[in-house]
Amino acid sequence: LIPSLGETLDFVYSHPANSRVIIRIYDLAGRFITSVVDKYIEDSGTWHNGVDPTDGSDSPSSSWDGRDHLGQIVPIGTYLIHIEAYNFSTGETYQDMAPIVVGVNP
Repeated sequence: LIPSLGETLDFVYSHPANSRVIIRIYDLAGRFITSVVDKYIEDSGTWHNGVDPTDGSDSPSSSWDGRDHLGQIVPIGTYLIHIEAYNFSTGETYQDMAPIVVGVNP
């Protein structure tokens, strides 16, 4: 991901029905960088590149532009995307995490 070139990280995630989905970015020290998604979703589904599976509409909040919660481009390095879905029907929480590498324009 090279934010200075306008690149964004589009990602795919699935969740059960009646879930609160929270997607946050952290640095490797565990410090909060930004929240990308934090919403309640009634129907289960899989989101592909920010497209709502229930109605096909776009959701611009389903990608990350390499900026922190203040709108500043983050320094080069490795970050972690943390995805959490809390199922209100069962009380279960599903989590996943993956690395993201942020670079600069050569």
